[in-house]
Amino acid sequence: MMDEVTYKAVNRARVSLTHGEKTFVVFSETKLLHYSGKHRVEPFLDAIENNPSMLEGAIIGDRIVGRAAALLCVYSKVKAVFAISISDEAIGILDKHNILATWQDTVPYIVEKDLSSRYRLDVHLKDIEDPKQAFIMIKKYEAGRHEEFE
Repeated sequence: MMDEVTYKAVNRARVSLTHGEKTFVVFSETKLLHYSGKHRVEPFLDAIENNPSMLEGAIIGDRIVGRAAALLCVYSKVKAVFAISISDEAIGILDKHNILATWQDTVPYIVEKDLSSRYRLDVHLKDIEDPKQAFIMIKKYEAGRHEEFE
């Protein structure tokens, strides 16, 4: 159950993502702390690396939440998540870790931007349950060290 203050912050995240160019937002219970227009998990990684304490207990909004983003939510100890689209797997991860989640649309899995296949990062993380291990793998993946995953 979501308290009224969290509900209002989640609603602010929803409005921020659905009106404008923002793809990722971080709210405290009362104000906007951070936002980005970057894509994939890059804005989430930036937030973790630049101000990890900001995320603990925060409410985030992300346009697309799959396995990778869900594991980053667990790693960074966010309180709640709003997603425009969220995968069934991400819902399960967030629920397992008692992170509140709301969304506009669910999908069986996240696909690549060109719609040709499943989102590769989520595929590479398919057997990863440990959030810290996932964070390390996501950083390496995003840094271009794909050979570890091929």
